[in-house]
Amino acid sequence: MPTSAGPSLPPPVHLDLEVHGSIPAGLSGQMVGIGPDGVVHSVVLSSAHGASYRTRRLLGEATVRNVLVFGGTILAFGDDSQAHELSADLDTCRLVDLAGQGRVLAPFPKHDPVTRDLHLVAQAVDGTQQSHVVVAASALTRSERPILDAPRLITDFALTADRVLFAASGFVGIAPRTGEARTTWIATNTPALHPFHARDAGDEVVLLALTPSLERWTLSAGSVQREVLDPTPRRFAHLGDEGIHRAPRWVWTTGDDTLRRHDLVHSRHAHHSLRPYEVGDFAVVADAKRPSGDWLVGFVRAPSGLTSDLRVIDAAHIDAPAVATIRVPRPFPHGLRCTWIYRTHTNKENRP
Repeated sequence: MPTSAGPSLPPPVHLDLEVHGSIPAGLSGQMVGIGPDGVVHSVVLSSAHGASYRTRRLLGEATVRNVLVFGGTILAFGDDSQAHELSADLDTCRLVDLAGQGRVLAPFPKHDPVTRDLHLVAQAVDGTQQSHVVVAASALTRSERPILDAPRLITDFALTADRVLFAASGFVGIAPRTGEARTTWIATNTPALHPFHARDAGDEVVLLALTPSLERWTLSAGSVQREVLDPTPRRFAHLGDEGIHRAPRWVWTTGDDTLRRHDLVHSRHAHHSLRPYEVGDFAVVADAKRPSGDWLVGFVRAPSGLTSDLRVIDAAHIDAPAVATIRVPRPFPHGLRCTWIYRTHTNKENRP
């Protein structure tokens, strides 16, 4: 894809960090977070080598909203901008024209959980046309089709095996995955919908989303049935691997100073307060050496506002003490978005 290198970045800050507890043997990788201010925070974890921290500032004026890994590089997405491509060592950064023609992107792209292709919503520079763009994981080629009759700017979307769901302020649209994107638009009166999982259920589509409450929507025949699973405002939500290809049982969410584990089958919720720490974004990380379950890896901000901790928590027992705590000599900003890069076993991209 065409790229623009731009001027040089300032050198990164690189520090070795003290680990309290022990890093699990199967948890070796890199936690990367990028805040709305464009500052990158990277912590590399290894049971053999401990933890190290790097930080540096991205170029550009766009507010960063999302970050993921694709094609071996880190991609950061902002408002009304192209993507920034960042190397894992933070040494290089450049603009990458993923959609072509200099088009700007909605800030929440999605991985196809089967093909690992990257799906994007792109907008023409003059704002007249939105398109669904797919960048192939294998060859970095792209295909696209127009999104017709969108009532407003599309801000987020979700994928099922057969459909694409587009989220715009006050509307949700349903279109087939293939062919011309004839979209059925449904009014929702929901100004900010952030879907994070969708699946086909016959003629219906079941959607998990933050509104910012945690909700489950069932869409059928031009209507929406809404079920509030957690009425409290939630900032981030993630699934484990078992929830990517079928109806998920577990969802983990954070909001302010709380971490929650939601059992969607039995309608039960485990609540853990980390007060006075503020809980940020996190990753659900599989451990090849631990078949009993996943880890939660994420940042919490100290009440002083001067430092942060990266904590490793048993995903099945969120109220248990963290198995590892790494003090980071920087506060993370509000809205920090994170992704995990696996290093020692099957090379997985981060989940959608």
